[in-house]
Amino acid sequence: MEAHRLRSRDEFLALVNDPAFAPRWSLERHLAELHQYETRFVVAGVCAVCRRGVDFAVDFAGAWEAGDGLRIPNWRESMRCPRCELSGRQRRVSELVEAAVADRRGRAPVALYLMEALSPLYRSLSRRLLDASVVGSEYLADDAAGGARPRSVRHEDAERLSFADASFDVVVSCDVFEHVNDPRRAFAEVARVLRAGGRAVLTFPVDLDLERHRRRAERVGAEVRHLLPPIRHGNPLSPEGALVYTDFGWDVLGDLRDAGLDDPVLELYWSYERGYLGLQFCVLAGKA
Repeated sequence: MEAHRLRSRDEFLALVNDPAFAPRWSLERHLAELHQYETRFVVAGVCAVCRRGVDFAVDFAGAWEAGDGLRIPNWRESMRCPRCELSGRQRRVSELVEAAVADRRGRAPVALYLMEALSPLYRSLSRRLLDASVVGSEYLADDAAGGARPRSVRHEDAERLSFADASFDVVVSCDVFEHVNDPRRAFAEVARVLRAGGRAVLTFPVDLDLERHRRRAERVGAEVRHLLPPIRHGNPLSPEGALVYTDFGWDVLGDLRDAGLDDPVLELYWSYERGYLGLQFCVLAGKA
């Protein structure tokens, strides 16, 4: 298992341009070439959540095309474990959350908040962290009140969380912040509801070539103004998908610091055995 905690684009470029990094690309390309004309395939490995050997399931949904036309799987959202049903991204988040919860045990009941409630990750953590309080939520409607349950699921707006200050030891947000109008306000809400010594485990797309983020859309009152052609990501609650408001760049780490989170880093991780292929990363931060 390799995990590199990066604080700047220069550190990232030094890492990926190191000759030691090249075998990763070669191995992933070889796998793609072997299965180029298949709909799906499996890669043997060990699930870090299930703690046993499994065949990770891979398909070409969301694949990207290399310069020579070779289809490369979306490793981040693929490599799904057949037992826990978690993708590679979700399994790494689960590992980081479990480590953060373990660090907080003995300080009173550990409280965990996930900005999702209808996902395999939420179900998995709820089942396994029996000694922790696990709260999950979804964004259900523009006019719903924070904490309400209009569909038997808790509603929360990431920009206006209804929780009291210092409510949680760990806050988890997976691919949410690119879909909110004001991500800086949402980051400040994460800092507000975290307890001292708590941890934030976050994922969202970052364009690693961008020093500064790029706004794609903005909300003014009830109106959405498109600044760039609209992009939508999958949303389990809407067939229309979720609109992307921001393409994040490296300055997002500074935004997290300004919001009150300590030492934010981009953790780049890779492990063939654990099924963590591709250029995958989480964003980690603490609260003093």
